[in-house]
Amino acid sequence: MSNFIITADTTFELTPEQVEQNQIVPIVSYVSLGDETLEDYPNVHAEDVFAYVKKSGKLPQTAAANPGDYEEVFRRLRETDDRPIVHIAKSSGASSCYENAVLAAREVKDVYVVDSQNISAGMGVLVLYAAQSRAEDVETLLAELDAYKKRVSMSFVIETLEFLYKGGRCSGLAALGANLLKLRPEIVMEDGKMSPGKKYRGSYEKCLQSYIDEVLQDLQQYEDNQIWLCHSLEDPALLEELKEKIRKRNYFKEIVTSPVCSAVATHCGPNTFGIILIRKA
Repeated sequence: MSNFIITADTTFELTPEQVEQNQIVPIVSYVSLGDETLEDYPNVHAEDVFAYVKKSGKLPQTAAANPGDYEEVFRRLRETDDRPIVHIAKSSGASSCYENAVLAAREVKDVYVVDSQNISAGMGVLVLYAAQSRAEDVETLLAELDAYKKRVSMSFVIETLEFLYKGGRCSGLAALGANLLKLRPEIVMEDGKMSPGKKYRGSYEKCLQSYIDEVLQDLQQYEDNQIWLCHSLEDPALLEELKEKIRKRNYFKEIVTSPVCSAVATHCGPNTFGIILIRKA
């Protein structure tokens, strides 16, 4: 048994099996499909979001867990377990999850909130690291997490700006221009915030091939045990093609694929593809 209780926001892209095996306590965010507000994990999926948008022409709304949600979970855990509670939160630069969890932690004894400074599976790798840590005290674990999260490298490429436009995160002119020019923007996580990276042009498949070549051009700076691919690709054959391209480099021992959750899908849209790597210490 771990020396800690690990809780985490459900935008971590971990499967229910991974959550159970690592004894992680998920704290849900919310997705509203019209008048129906649902917990984003584990029973609402990206496909549900895309089907709703296609049918209604409207974008679902998302909401972070509120301070009361966090406090309720922390108090319930504290009733039967006196181990320190370490909560891994979605980046404070992308959500109110961290702030809300901090407010709740003030009301419950021995709760520590970590700003992952990442989103999606970039946060998920930190959650798994925390759950599998052999640290004996909370100060050591927090120091380990602070060092590890700085080594997480995450970026992704989106096929269309339609969902970002519908969600008010880019202008209609920018979206129209990108679509007309077939520009596929790369988004890079830097210091907990999403920053624009390269702009790829052409067919989406070609753009993703170029993106992989660009990200993996200096493999020796990354750990070789795993590479994570988070995605909302609608064509399984394309995913396999991209995985095979990575396999041919004969570097990574394991390729982990992680479909994006419904809350993330609401913002990135279909056919988003991202890579998460861990820099060597």
